Amino acid sequence: MDIKDVSNESKYIGYLKQLQGAAEQAARRKGQAVRDHPPSQQLVSSFLMKLMAASYGPRSDENTIATTQVPAPYPPCIDSVNDLEPIMISDMRLETHHRGKKIMLRVLTPPDRMTAVMAIVEDEKGIAVLLQLYHQPEETIVPTTEILNPNMVCILKEPFFKCATDGTYSLRVDHPCDMIRLDGADDRIPSHWRPSTVISGENSTDLRKQGNDAVQAKKWAEALRLYSSAILAGQNLEERQLAFLNRSLVNLNMDRPKQALLDAEKATNPAMPSEKSLFRKARALYELGDYQQSLEMLEKLTQSFPENKAASSEKGRLHERLNEQRTGEYKFKQMYKQAEKAPPFIDCATFSAPVEIRESPGRGKGLFTTKAVSAGELLLCEKAFSYSFAGDEQSTKQTKMLMNLATKRIVVGGQARLLSLIVQKLYHNSSLSAEFGDLHHADYQKATVLETDGTPVVDSFLVEKINSLNCFGAPRTSRESYLKATSSSRDMTDGEGFKYTTSGIWLLASRINHSCVGNCRRSFIGDMQIVRATRDLPAGTELFFCYRLPVPFESYQETQKGLNHWGFTCGCGLCLRKKATSGSILQRRKVLADDLRRLLDHPGSGNEAKQLNMAAKMILKGLEALGHSIIACPPNDITDRPRLEVKRWGVANDAVPWVFNNLANVYDQLAPGLCSAAEHYAEVSYTMVVGEKETWPEVFSSSS
Repeated sequence: MDIKDVSNESKYIGYLKQLQGAAEQAARRKGQAVRDHPPSQQLVSSFLMKLMAASYGPRSDENTIATTQVPAPYPPCIDSVNDLEPIMISDMRLETHHRGKKIMLRVLTPPDRMTAVMAIVEDEKGIAVLLQLYHQPEETIVPTTEILNPNMVCILKEPFFKCATDGTYSLRVDHPCDMIRLDGADDRIPSHWRPSTVISGENSTDLRKQGNDAVQAKKWAEALRLYSSAILAGQNLEERQLAFLNRSLVNLNMDRPKQALLDAEKATNPAMPSEKSLFRKARALYELGDYQQSLEMLEKLTQSFPENKAASSEKGRLHERLNEQRTGEYKFKQMYKQAEKAPPFIDCATFSAPVEIRESPGRGKGLFTTKAVSAGELLLCEKAFSYSFAGDEQSTKQTKMLMNLATKRIVVGGQARLLSLIVQKLYHNSSLSAEFGDLHHADYQKATVLETDGTPVVDSFLVEKINSLNCFGAPRTSRESYLKATSSSRDMTDGEGFKYTTSGIWLLASRINHSCVGNCRRSFIGDMQIVRATRDLPAGTELFFCYRLPVPFESYQETQKGLNHWGFTCGCGLCLRKKATSGSILQRRKVLADDLRRLLDHPGSGNEAKQLNMAAKMILKGLEALGHSIIACPPNDITDRPRLEVKRWGVANDAVPWVFNNLANVYDQLAPGLCSAAEHYAEVSYTMVVGEKETWPEVFSSSS
């Protein structure tokens, strides 16, 4: 929805065909055994030379494209590593997933990162290949050297052996759960790969001190590794608890609140919790969105440790979140201020009281009203489940591109990054998998096992499918986007809309089904999605908004083609009218619209009073064409007194607030007593379009 899809642009189609050709060529070798493995030293030398060349990097003024290719989907391994049989590289077949098998590997080189984290690895017989790990944490979160490093040993479950585009052989890992990293002391490591000398002095206290140094340097991944080692090295409960407490802080800073909460719970005696452990629990619960429990934890903290000033500050934030959650009252100007940051993460709670998820006949699940709501009323203000900010929709030095070789879909921007962000989020908090996995995923078959070998099973291809069908493109703020549209020469009713490179997943908003003529509208402030009713709705009404804006003069077939990606045929009233309209009539309408546009671009002069009356009539005709039913006198003579009333709201597109504002300007001379009513409707429609009304006076006072 509103994603920058470039699947039909010629410059990308050629690149996609090139990649598809390489994939087809590789597929022709499926099942072949490999007899020409180069010596490991040759692979290592070549890889190190590429690393050295890459270290010089592109010039700062060069544009680069980072392309993530999504191959044909395959499921993650759901078996325990103990139930898998060993296999060597020499026994593997090309383009094959070796089900029921596992392989032990040792890393031979420092790592490199492109769209995957890569290094040369060898098996127990000394045969080397390239290892490619996809959907790993970003470099700013976990540097490649913390993911792979020389002499590290790992096990791949059900390895996928393939031929790379340059003819070299590689092991590709798309599911993080298919790789198990082994600690240096793990007795599964072959004896000839174990270090010949044992490093002395690596006790829990020393490791914890090293972790503290890493924290001071904000090297969170390094600190995580050191504190984890300190836990394993702990000789008593106190040493382990101290390491757990420190690791809890690290997990918070790595945006892993569930892990932070688990560590904080292990860091203290439940009967006598420490001050720091209580505060860490409260912070973790806050980041998990459990504001009530977080507040209760802080109450417990202040009762035991009344001098803790940080707790008092946190309480203030929590009361604000709980009020937002309960009432839907937000300080929108403060949200705009937060949205100026990059990325624009907004510190607010989700409000969803007027809506609930229910079965929608013929559509799976949908979102329904729980009470009667008025046009413009807030239905949902939702914090993103995951959000990838890609700048302000302007060209950047690096273009991120996601190419699905199976569906031939190409999107530009944050969706490629969003895929890996969600994979990592689920990998570090398996309790989120059920709700995310329940979003629409077409006919994709989900894994039946949620965890194996103590690790969550995360299917990256399921994530990609859900992401492609449910993610939203989003501006930094809808208000900013709206003002750009209204200040430009673009026709606000052209239906094209903006396509955004920033994208996110909102779990509740994703439940809203499509209609070209919806009854609600979405808008954004940073990573908050705001949904407001665009007409009066009784309780129990299913909500609809458009996944793709209607395009004027588009045929029924063209409209349905534009919706093919989601796998349904739209049967809304507008589509049924299009279906009954011939191509010749559509073409005639387009000609008439072009003629009218030329006339409006060069208006003549005339009697001012008549123009005002005609202006009011034209404005009302335009609103009626969008489905609005309005009683207006003047210009009509249907009532014995001046009156302006919207009896039924229609489509709330970008033009509607300005139309009502123009009507107010007309009434300023034609019927001054109706100005306030027209301004009220302008405010309501502005609220529908941008999500709030706090900034309405600023916008329309400057435009009047």
